[in-house]
Amino acid sequence: MREHDLIKNIATSFPRSNLQKNALFECDSEIIQIGKSLWGLSMDEFSPAEDLFTSENPVRLGRNLAVATLSDLLAAGAEPRFFMHSVSLPTSVEREFVNGLTEGIGTILDSLNCAMCGGDVGTADPWRFCGFGMGPITSDQPLTHRLPGEPQTLWITGTLGDANLAALQNTATPEFELRHKESNVIRSCASACIDTSGGLMDALWLLHEQNPALRFDIRLDDVPIAEGVVQAAKTMGFPVESALLGGAGEYELLFAVPEASVSELNNDLHSIGAMCIGTTRLDQQPGMHLHRNDGLQRMMAEPPPCPRAVADPQEHIQEVLAMARKLFLVSEQP
Repeated sequence: MREHDLIKNIATSFPRSNLQKNALFECDSEIIQIGKSLWGLSMDEFSPAEDLFTSENPVRLGRNLAVATLSDLLAAGAEPRFFMHSVSLPTSVEREFVNGLTEGIGTILDSLNCAMCGGDVGTADPWRFCGFGMGPITSDQPLTHRLPGEPQTLWITGTLGDANLAALQNTATPEFELRHKESNVIRSCASACIDTSGGLMDALWLLHEQNPALRFDIRLDDVPIAEGVVQAAKTMGFPVESALLGGAGEYELLFAVPEASVSELNNDLHSIGAMCIGTTRLDQQPGMHLHRNDGLQRMMAEPPPCPRAVADPQEHIQEVLAMARKLFLVSEQP
């Protein structure tokens, strides 16, 4: 079952509180009214089998787990303040691994002045981790996945594709960047935001599902690709965009800025290294339209393959490559 459908199936069994200010799938975090303030709450579970995080470097693993947990708060315009986790480790785990994992998590929390409030420990082989974060919305309103009808520009932080390449090559997971500084700029100017926890194309598809009347025009040549991905794609014989289609994400922030505001915000946007990769607008031909300078034009008519819908990661990889060949190879164009 696709993750989206599984969540929807579970969520419909429970009534939503009148203090919840977002609808299902409308925001990266749950937005809750606490007193007179709005707070973001988010929880995620991670494991090497499902998320393909490698653990040869426990400090990096700890940093990545903390970044991945708190990224949803940043995407919602919340300032992380409190953190909890549940850690399950093999009984044979060495103290050095535990110390490294704790150090990695701690460096991220310290940089945010975010307090560790405890949690739980258990036993599992391989490891499992569940993180919870919460913090206040510091702008006038939270950032959601809902886009206005007025023309918008789409921007992305960082570079993309290296997490999927690592998963494909079975190499070490890259270190994720904490986009806290960037989020301070984004919350001041963006009309919507989402993180790329499931890869760029998954994030774009989720925005499309929340805004079905809009036309998304994505300029593939403007997407910032991580170092090594292009050469690896050429060597291994798959479209470079495959690394944007897979389910291993980089936890970058994808956000929309009103087209009318871009000129006055240009310096701020470039100060955080953001790149404009497309636009949205109301149109008689809504949907996800992909463009490339070599003349390729495609309409993406279905979501990316869901890694949790198959039992074997290799099956997910083959589904991704098949969809990538269909979408991104000029020779496959009808």
